[in-house]
Amino acid sequence: MTDEIKEAVIQTDESANGKGTAVRKKRTPPAAAQAADQAATTNQTEPPPLDRIDETSLQGLFEEVQAMDDKGPTTRPHAFVVMPFGKKKGFEGQILDFNAIYTELIKPALEDAGFEPFRADEETVSGDILTDMFQELLLADLVIADMSIDNANVFYELGVRHAFRKRGVVHIQSGRAYMPFDIFNVRTIPYHTSPDGIPDPAFLEKDRQAIARVCRDTYASDAEAIHSPIFNLLTGLVEADRGTLRTPLATGFWREYNEWRERVTIAQRQKRIGDILVLTEEISNPLIKEEAVAEAGRALRSMGRDELALQQYRQGLEINSKNADFRRQEAYFLNRLGRVDEAIVKLETLLADDPHDTEAIAYLGRIYKDMWMESWINMADDEKRLQEAFESYHWLLMSYHTYLNGYYQNLNEYYPAVNAYTLATILVKLADMYDDKEDPDPEITAVRETLPSLEGALIFSLEARIQNENSDFWTLVSLANLRVMTAERPRQVTRAYRKALTATRQNAFFLESELQQLKILKSLNMRETYVDAAMKILQAELARIRKDDMGGDEGKTAMTTAVRSFVFAGHMLDRPDRAITRFPTTLETEVRKQIQEALDKAKADTNDHAFVGGAACGGDIIFIECCLEHGLQVSVYLPYAEPLYIKQFISYGGERWVERYYALRNNPQVNIRFQPERLGKVKKGDNLYERNNRWALYSSLFLGIDRVRMIALWDGNSSAQQDMDGLLVSHMVSQMRQMGGVIEHLNITKF
Repeated sequence: MTDEIKEAVIQTDESANGKGTAVRKKRTPPAAAQAADQAATTNQTEPPPLDRIDETSLQGLFEEVQAMDDKGPTTRPHAFVVMPFGKKKGFEGQILDFNAIYTELIKPALEDAGFEPFRADEETVSGDILTDMFQELLLADLVIADMSIDNANVFYELGVRHAFRKRGVVHIQSGRAYMPFDIFNVRTIPYHTSPDGIPDPAFLEKDRQAIARVCRDTYASDAEAIHSPIFNLLTGLVEADRGTLRTPLATGFWREYNEWRERVTIAQRQKRIGDILVLTEEISNPLIKEEAVAEAGRALRSMGRDELALQQYRQGLEINSKNADFRRQEAYFLNRLGRVDEAIVKLETLLADDPHDTEAIAYLGRIYKDMWMESWINMADDEKRLQEAFESYHWLLMSYHTYLNGYYQNLNEYYPAVNAYTLATILVKLADMYDDKEDPDPEITAVRETLPSLEGALIFSLEARIQNENSDFWTLVSLANLRVMTAERPRQVTRAYRKALTATRQNAFFLESELQQLKILKSLNMRETYVDAAMKILQAELARIRKDDMGGDEGKTAMTTAVRSFVFAGHMLDRPDRAITRFPTTLETEVRKQIQEALDKAKADTNDHAFVGGAACGGDIIFIECCLEHGLQVSVYLPYAEPLYIKQFISYGGERWVERYYALRNNPQVNIRFQPERLGKVKKGDNLYERNNRWALYSSLFLGIDRVRMIALWDGNSSAQQDMDGLLVSHMVSQMRQMGGVIEHLNITKF
C-alpha cells in the first residue's frame, strides 16, 4: 500500500512542480481567484492592480462572488476514493487506466453529487502517509471503492472501513463477471471502459450520473442504515464515535485544523471576532470543520457573542445534523437570545432521540429556571420580590426536577446536581416564609426531605473528584457553589473559589456565568455573607482579566464604552488609465462633504469604532480622516504588507496621498492589521481582496449586527460590467444586506 501510494504521489508532484514532495491538491481554482491573488500569497511577489485584471478573470470572479452572495460559504461532505493507481491489467487481460478513471469518471461524479473527493495520492505525506490515509478512510462521510481488479490494498482498506463504520460505502467496478465471495451480495455499480482502459465516451455521462445518484442516495440514507456487511452480520456491534477514530499521528491530515486552532486561540484572547469567523469559514474539509465549528462556538460564547455562536453551531449542523453537542448549543443560544419556545422544542426533540442526554436535560432545567426568574428578578422591593419568587414556584419545581433528572441519568455530572441542590434550598427557604404552615405543598415537603441526602452525596463525590490535580473549572466551581450553601465560615467559600480560579484559564465567560448564579442568591437574600465573599473573589479576578484585555485590538473598545460600529466600503480614486470614470480627483471635496454628513447624521462620536477594508487613496483615506475628526477609533485591514500596498493603492494618486496615509498610520486612534500576519496566507482558489472585505465586516460585529452601520460610497453597479474595484464594493454591500445591517448609500454618480 505505502509504496504504491508513494509512487503515485511522487509522480503527480514531479509532473506538477518538479519536486518529489507530496502536497494536497484541490480542484482547479476559479480563474478569477488565481488572477487576483495567486501572486499575492507572499509579500515578495507583486499582485496585479485591481483594475488590470483581464476581462475573463473579472467575469469569473463576478460569478464566484455572486454565488457566495446567494448561498454563502459552503462545506461539502468528504468522499475518500479507494482504488488502484496507474495502469493495471483487468480480468480479461485488458488494461485499465485507473488515473483516467478517477479524473474523468469518479471525481466528476462525486463533485456532481455534492462531495469533496480525495484520493490517497492527493493527500499530504509530510507526516506519515499511512496514518493520513487511515484517517481519511475512517473519518470520511463516504468511501467509494473501485473493485475492478483484485488489488490487495483496495480490499484491505475496504475491510478496515467495513469494520469501523457501518454506513457510507459505495462499491463500483468495471469488467468483472463476478465478485469475491465475501462481498458478492453487496450491491456494486458497474461502469464502462474503452479498449484502451479509459472511461468509455459512449457511456461516460450515463455512468457518471449512475455513480453520482448512488453516492447521493447512500449519503442521504437513514442514519441507522447499514452498508457494511460486518455490521449487518453482527447485529450487536456498536459503531465507534467518530471522535474516537482520530489519531494525532496523522499530522498531515490534521495540519489545517492545528494551524487554525493556534490562530483562533490567539484571536480569542485578543477579542478578534473577525479573525475567528473568517478562519473558520475558510476550512474546506468537513471532518476538520466540524471540530473547528465547535471550537469557534466556544470562543464566541466566551466572548459574549451569543448570536454569532448560534450562527456557528447552525453551520455545524449543516455539516452533521446528528451532532448532539451542536444541537444542544443551538438550543442554549436560542434561549440566551430570548427565543425560549424554539429552544424548548429543540431540546425536547433531542431528548426524544436520546432520553439520557444529561447535558440536554440540564439545558432544559436552565430554561425553566429562567422562566421562574423572569417573574421577580427585576422587582426593586425586597418583600415583593421574595413573595413573587415563591408565588411562581411551579417553575422553580419544574427546573429542580429537571436538573435532578439530569443528575440521576449520570451521577458523574455535577452541574445539574449542584443546580438542583441550590434550587431546592431556595425553595425550602421561600416555603418557610410563605407556604401554608397548616397545609404545606406536598411537593415542597418531598424536596425538603431529599435535601440532606443530596447534599451528602454531592459533598462526598465532589471532594473525592477534586483530589485529581487535573480537575477542571466546572468541577471546582461546583464544590465552591456547594460551599456557598453549606459552609460554616466565609473563609471556606473564599478558599474554594480561589482554587477554582486556577482552572479558569482567564476565561471571563466562566466568571461572568458564575457571578450570575451568585446574583440570583443575593437577590433572594440567601446566605448573604457567603455570597458576598464569593462575589468579591470573582469580581476582582474579572476586573483583572478585563484590564489585561484592554490592550487587545477590537476588544479594547468592546471593554470600554463602544456604542456602534461603522463600516466603510467605497471606490478608489480613478487611476490615470482607468477605463471607467467613477471617482475623479475633482470629486474629492464633495465626497468628503457627503461622508461628513453621513457621520453627523448617525451622530458618530468618541464612543464609536470604525472598520475599513483598506486605506486606498480616495474613499478609504477620506473616510478614515472624517472618522478621526469625529473622535472614532479606527481599525484598518490591509490584504498584504504596507510597502506593496502603498505602491498598488496609494502612490498612483500622488505624493500628497502617501503623506496622508502616513499621517493616519501614525495616529494613535488608528490600528492597522495585515492579513498575512493575522490570518495567514490566502488559500489557493480563494480571493485575497474578497477575503479582506469579509475580515473587516466580520470584525465590526463585536457589538452585534444591530449596532453596525455601513457607509457605502458606491455607484450602485452590481453587474459584471465593471472593474474589480466596483465589484468588490458591490460585494461588501451585498454581504451587509444579507446580514441585515443598515446601509447609508452615498451614490457617487449623483455628486
